[in-house]
Amino acid sequence: MINLMYLVLTAMLALNITREVLDAFKTINNSIENSNASIDEKNDQIYSAFDAAELKPSLKDKAAPLNAKAKEIKAETDKFMAYLSSWKDSVINRSGGYVEKEGGEKELKSMEDIDAATRLFVEEKKGDDVRKRLEDYVAFVLQRIEDPKEREELRKQIPIQIVDPKKSEDNPSGSWTYATFHNIPVVATIAMFSKFQNDVKNTEAIVLESLYKHIGDDKVVFDDLVAIAVPKTSYALEGQEMEANIMLVAYNRNYNPGMSSSVGPVKVENGIGTVKFKASGAGLKTVNGVITREVNGENKSYPYKFEYMVGNAGASLQLDKMMVMYIGVENPVTISASGYNIEDVRPVMPWAQVKPGPTKGTYLVTVDKQGTFDYSIDAVSRGGNTGGKIGAGKIRVRTIPNPIATVGGKQGGLINTSTAKAQQGIVAKLDDFVFETQFKVTSFKFTLLPKIGDPIPVNITGNLFNGREAQEIIQRSKAGDRWLFENVQAVGPDKRVRNINSIILTLN
Repeated sequence: MINLMYLVLTAMLALNITREVLDAFKTINNSIENSNASIDEKNDQIYSAFDAAELKPSLKDKAAPLNAKAKEIKAETDKFMAYLSSWKDSVINRSGGYVEKEGGEKELKSMEDIDAATRLFVEEKKGDDVRKRLEDYVAFVLQRIEDPKEREELRKQIPIQIVDPKKSEDNPSGSWTYATFHNIPVVATIAMFSKFQNDVKNTEAIVLESLYKHIGDDKVVFDDLVAIAVPKTSYALEGQEMEANIMLVAYNRNYNPGMSSSVGPVKVENGIGTVKFKASGAGLKTVNGVITREVNGENKSYPYKFEYMVGNAGASLQLDKMMVMYIGVENPVTISASGYNIEDVRPVMPWAQVKPGPTKGTYLVTVDKQGTFDYSIDAVSRGGNTGGKIGAGKIRVRTIPNPIATVGGKQGGLINTSTAKAQQGIVAKLDDFVFETQFKVTSFKFTLLPKIGDPIPVNITGNLFNGREAQEIIQRSKAGDRWLFENVQAVGPDKRVRNINSIILTLN
């Protein structure tokens, strides 16, 4: 009796784990379907752009035949999407359909059923038809591309790539149908067909964009060059290192695009715009503007902006990193005051902790909340008299950006199996940031997605692949399997727990 109860308990635990995995497939399917809706909106915009181009007299001759091809692609795509949806309905019906829960919500009656897909697509060979229809769709849309080189490049870019798996003991014939549909639960089959639909919509988008670029020529003929130097900072203190980008810029002397700015009119002559304005008000200032030119009968806008610092006649404060402070680190600042001893002036920041820096006139500022805050520079004395406030401005405070999680230096894609198994854990790193920062991964969920079989998840505390369960997953992994790292949390200098990016690696 005790042995029987133990077996029942073990079975119940297995069912609980299976339920979590099945719910994960439901989440994945919902995410893919939401993505499909977004791609639909994008593709509808491209179809509308084809129609609009054909209505323009200057573009009609080019646009009409290309629009006709686009409409053929749309009709074929709609038909194929309906075909894929019908297989979702078929496998659901084979497994018993839906049951209605409390509140009227419907749920698959047998989402864990692994026989329905096997019988329908493997034993009855309907999977072979699915494969052929995918290949036929690719051939159909690529036939609308006339240039053979362009067609071949697109064939490499599109996500529908049918590749036969390697032969194995489980799949001795190397059948794509067997590898795709054998022994997968109903909910995973639905997610698989949603993935096929996602591939189809992305393929549609790639081919449409390739067709549309042939309608008009979005190029400007440049006939002259000018040297331009752009400093990376528009304000500096004596002794501060300066850096500037120097480049040759091409422009057309005979074409004057429209230019505007937030500080006044822009004078455009010989292809170059000039704006003049007076600086006012101490602190960081921003100028926004737009350059417009006509492209295929429509005005196209190119927004721009630049920042500059307006200093005060009495004193100024310069952030040594940039004109923004970050929570969790010591932000270095330098004070300059005309006519004052540097020991007699100090920054006043009630919203921060300020302490002297390593040299005279420098300070280290620690902040703990976001926003834009006022600061002032006060003089202790000037010629024996009280100086009071001699400068003021505003400073923006932000949180440090999220780091990027990697395993073996990768955020996703292919990874050598032996290289993957040699990794010790997840690394969270923030590159190209103005401060040196260290982030530590505190927890994550590690799931093995075997090429054949059910996913195996394990929750890990810390950043290392420690523990028996994690090591068992790593040891049993083989080429063709995938590793999924999700719910990755990391802590940085500001002690704030952050949810950062997931990672999907395919072992090869």
